[in-house]
Amino acid sequence: MTPFLLAQERAGELSAALMPDLGRLAPELFLCAMVLVVLLLDVIRGRGPSEFHPRLTLLGIFGAAGLVVWQVMQDGAPVNVGYAGFHALQVDHLGAVFKLIFLATGALTVLFIGRSREAYGNEAELSILMFGALAGMCYLASATELLGFYLAFETVSYTGYLMAGYRTDSVRSAEAGGKYVIFGSVSSAVMLFGLSLIYGYTGSTQFGAIAEALSAAPREPVLLVAAVFVFGGFAFKAAAFPFQFWCPDVYEGAPAPIAGFLAVASKAAVFSVILRVLVTYPAVGHAEPHVADLLATNGTFIQQILICSAVATMTWGNLAALRQTNLQRMLAYSSIAHAGYLLMTAAVIAPGNAAAMGAIVFYFLIYLCMNLGAFFVVTLLRRDAGSAEISDLRGLGFRHPVLAVSLAVMLFSLTGLPPTAGFVGKFQLFAPVIEQGWYVLAAIGLINGAISLYYYAKPLREMFLTEPGDADATKLAPTSADLALVVLLAAPLLFFGLFGWDHLTEFARSVGPVALGVR
Repeated sequence: MTPFLLAQERAGELSAALMPDLGRLAPELFLCAMVLVVLLLDVIRGRGPSEFHPRLTLLGIFGAAGLVVWQVMQDGAPVNVGYAGFHALQVDHLGAVFKLIFLATGALTVLFIGRSREAYGNEAELSILMFGALAGMCYLASATELLGFYLAFETVSYTGYLMAGYRTDSVRSAEAGGKYVIFGSVSSAVMLFGLSLIYGYTGSTQFGAIAEALSAAPREPVLLVAAVFVFGGFAFKAAAFPFQFWCPDVYEGAPAPIAGFLAVASKAAVFSVILRVLVTYPAVGHAEPHVADLLATNGTFIQQILICSAVATMTWGNLAALRQTNLQRMLAYSSIAHAGYLLMTAAVIAPGNAAAMGAIVFYFLIYLCMNLGAFFVVTLLRRDAGSAEISDLRGLGFRHPVLAVSLAVMLFSLTGLPPTAGFVGKFQLFAPVIEQGWYVLAAIGLINGAISLYYYAKPLREMFLTEPGDADATKLAPTSADLALVVLLAAPLLFFGLFGWDHLTEFARSVGPVALGVR
């Protein structure tokens, strides 16, 4: 048999083996297909402002969400996707929840852009970038292998660069995209070098095989360097210390809806991988797995990195936010601080603590509402007032009480005050830290929460304690659709803070390692 015929036969065998697993990739394949559909329709229809592409984008996102739900209903247990013992993906409830978070964030972002004036006829390009970003994020949430993980990670990064700077008529947007590209390329190179060290040491690209190979490995310098470099790539995407410095400038320069999308979806994508590693490692069979065991035998090095980064991230983000007068920039620093709180809980999630994993999932479910809602108010400010200064909110409680009260609920939730779901989320983030005996770490987190109360109170003071002037009456003119979106995001924060938090908590914990059947 000639080499060509042999290769053709092997390709046929591979296709036949992989065909049953293509259904496991249905959401990702559907989103990629939507990219091609939008490209084709854009060529046929031509450029220009249109309501067609946003509606098509929403339809595509809902279709992908439906496929995710269909997968959950079809598969009761985790399913490995691969060929001949090579597992590239794991389709399970953990990935499904994060995929729904990504898709919900994307759908709301499309609605926000429709309420703003920052599309300017580029609806097709934005739809393509949105579908590409969501496809990468959905794959990332299920990846269990380094090559697929890295390609998905870069897909999310590249689409983020273009989305941040797609306003070609705006100097600030171009600057945001440029900074994002420069910092992102450096962090990506650093992470790739760390991944290559891991592959060179273990000879495998699969998470499970890497964990098994490193479980008995000595604490060698090359593994410690690899740990630091890989964490650098994650820290950049999560806007965590020491790679957080790009975040304020990019979030301020990008269109407000895009900034909200990056603040929620990109951060969730990073933590979906972190939790995936924590779910994958116990499958090796160790009784007491530790997140640090992936790269250090004594189980402390990675935990020390996470703790140091968590403390520095939440402290730097909160202290820097104190001086901000621009609401969009303040929310950027706020998102940095929240990354610190999440890293704090991730650092103690090591023993396979289902409560800690559920706390992170729970927090992202409510973070979607409170952070996106705040960025939508920024969208309205930039649309009607031309800026997003906190002073533009002066007297909003007298002029538009529904909008002001909704924003107040979101700010209370971001602070972590009762009776909002943010309080429940913060409580659940801190509970595992205290249970594991990290009292100093918990105290630092509580002090940072108290600091955040000061800068979150500044918009509240402007809205309710400052009388509006004559010039303020024309700064904001929200429509009924605007108010409906704001209330839609604020209402769950009150509901799950007062009544349904226990059910949401139970749901979040059900996607942990115990429910997944990993242990």
